[in-house]
Amino acid sequence: MSMADDGRGQRAPGAGTFRGQPAASGQAATRSGGVSEDPGNWGDPPPGHRAAGNGPFRPEARPTNGPTRPVPMPGMGVGGPPPGKNGQHRAVPTAAAPVMNGKAPGPVSPREPDSAVVRPTPTKTLHELDELRNQAHTGPQVDPELAAAVGFTHFDVTSSQDNLITVLLTREDLHLLASQTLVRVRSREDNRAYLGVVVRGPFAEPNAVPANSTMAIGVVTHGKKLAYTFDYHGRAEIEIVGEEVEGTLKPPRFRPRPQSPVFLLDEAESARVLGVGGDMCLGLVVGYEKMEARLNPRDKSILPRHTGIIGTTGGGKSTTVATLIHRAQADGIATIVFDVEGEYTHVDQPTDHAAMLEALKRRGQRPQGVKDLHIHHLTGRDSLNPRHRNKHAFSLKFSSLSPYALAEILDMSDAQQERFLKAYDVTKLLLEDFNIYPQTEEERRQVLDVDELSTGFPHMTIDHVLDVVSAYIYSLSDEGKSETRGRSRATPRKQASLLEENDDAEADPDVTAKAPSRGLMLRTEFKSNFGRVMARVMAQSSRHEISWKALASKLHRLRRLGIFDVGNEQGVAYESMLTPGRVSVIDLSDTDSPQLNNLVIADILRGLQEAQERRYERANAKDQSVTPVLIIIEEAHEFLSANRIAQMPVLFEQVAKIAKRGRKRWMGLVFVTQLPQHLPNEVLGLINNFVIHKIADSSVISRMQKTAGSIDESLWNRVSRLAPGQALVSFSNFTRPLMVAVDPAPVKRLLVE
Repeated sequence: MSMADDGRGQRAPGAGTFRGQPAASGQAATRSGGVSEDPGNWGDPPPGHRAAGNGPFRPEARPTNGPTRPVPMPGMGVGGPPPGKNGQHRAVPTAAAPVMNGKAPGPVSPREPDSAVVRPTPTKTLHELDELRNQAHTGPQVDPELAAAVGFTHFDVTSSQDNLITVLLTREDLHLLASQTLVRVRSREDNRAYLGVVVRGPFAEPNAVPANSTMAIGVVTHGKKLAYTFDYHGRAEIEIVGEEVEGTLKPPRFRPRPQSPVFLLDEAESARVLGVGGDMCLGLVVGYEKMEARLNPRDKSILPRHTGIIGTTGGGKSTTVATLIHRAQADGIATIVFDVEGEYTHVDQPTDHAAMLEALKRRGQRPQGVKDLHIHHLTGRDSLNPRHRNKHAFSLKFSSLSPYALAEILDMSDAQQERFLKAYDVTKLLLEDFNIYPQTEEERRQVLDVDELSTGFPHMTIDHVLDVVSAYIYSLSDEGKSETRGRSRATPRKQASLLEENDDAEADPDVTAKAPSRGLMLRTEFKSNFGRVMARVMAQSSRHEISWKALASKLHRLRRLGIFDVGNEQGVAYESMLTPGRVSVIDLSDTDSPQLNNLVIADILRGLQEAQERRYERANAKDQSVTPVLIIIEEAHEFLSANRIAQMPVLFEQVAKIAKRGRKRWMGLVFVTQLPQHLPNEVLGLINNFVIHKIADSSVISRMQKTAGSIDESLWNRVSRLAPGQALVSFSNFTRPLMVAVDPAPVKRLLVE
């Protein structure tokens, strides 16, 4: 027995030849470089290949030239073909040959060497491999148009909503699609283009697994221990603003098709689409680095349309108002501010507030006060800026107040209002009897045009009306009744004033009824002809002495305020207030009376409207433009609350008339309030533009949603979380509402409690 033979017909390791069971007829053993046809000589395996077990190889037909590579035999394990029965090796079947004896190959001994058969790689396959290798080096070829896309539209699902499209984007592009940014969607399948805005997201979602899956949660939760995490993509919801058709934006009739590319609009094009151009800057648009929310103050569709500045305390309303005052003054607009707290009495000085200075520095702006500030305050009242060089005291003219509005402001009962209007009519007759007004034919024609729902009777004073009311009370007293019946005669000069007796009398009927009458003393020109006064009174006689005394008490309390027709005190200089670029602050901080504030606001609003009417007519006659006017009413809920509107319909009609006529006369109103829920729908209906700061009350937000219907829900959801200075801004010139970081106020504003 040879050393190479282990006596079992197997070849020992390292042996040069293999001796064993001869192969069956027709079988061949492989040799280096070719195929052997000698069935009895198995020889060595091909160079570089290990013997495949202790049996013969089953060769595959292959060419003898060209490159070769090992091919594993079907059914062969790592150690080669399994041994056959009685230790003999059996041929390993190929894919073309069935398994011998119907048995599958047996297990392979791990200590036996591998074997393989080599065959050439087709030339076509080699060329394909070369092409793939070249593509791996050069990278994929991307459509040049798609290279700039930040995402692609997703497929719709059953929960999809009209006008909302889902956009998917890669992790690398996630930072490009910020909230509120404008995008263009090119639906290449049907060749349509749409403009949209990001209203939700962008959100980050993991690839391959749901975000709420156990695996994703586990990976994120154990972030300290695991270096592995999921790759992720972005998802955003865009609202379709419109379809682009021949350069114009039209309501969309279709939706973009799935996998449509989405492109960002640059800031210049976004500003053009949003309509935020103009000379007056409100602040930075959220979602953009440098885009500013701007208005054109000379556009009649913007400024004369009335504005509401709304938000809770600390949300930034006062800063917005101060910034608006500064911007309006710089643009040559005449600005009037009804300041019930005195916050804006120092706006001619630059701000010294540390936080405001830092914010101005970040915006590249500097502190700066407004020019040409004038402060107006009621006579007998103080201003919070008493040393200001342009400080003016004024009194109101009783003749400019509508008797109906006055009755509402003084909260007269129906009986008191009936007596007041009767006394008002008698006073008008006496003014003509005493040749006070009218005196000429022209004035008599003017009297016919007086609208007492909006203004009063010229030259009438509160003392005139009080004289008539006193005459009525005297006529109902015992002494007065006796005099009118001719039983006795009383001389006015020896009687004390009935009105002085009722100075402290309240409207309580019991109180006024117990006040004894001591005669009559008149205060005005009427005292020169007492008989004429009593004749007019008796011609329109009245009863119910208690109601007359209650009315006298209210009128006298109004007179004691000292705000009507005070000596030589000047009235409100309306024409000077309307000077271009002038800021006029009506300082009402020392009145401590909402009723008095309402009287002042109602009277000055009417005077401003009439003065602007005259200026508008003069400008039209000369084919010139009139100076725009901006009127800011602080604490508007005190002036036009729902309760007051119900009790003062005439006053509201005055405001509504001013608001409607003001749009045509370049006069815009700004209502500022922290309690919008107190404003009635009639007032909110006058407002076209909104600057909405933080509102925490969800019921208030819900009501405002119904009022400002052009603002989408995604923006309303952010109102309760707005930071100080941020606001939801909706102006008629904007294509859609915007989130804006309002500019800090460069002017000084008093922080009042």
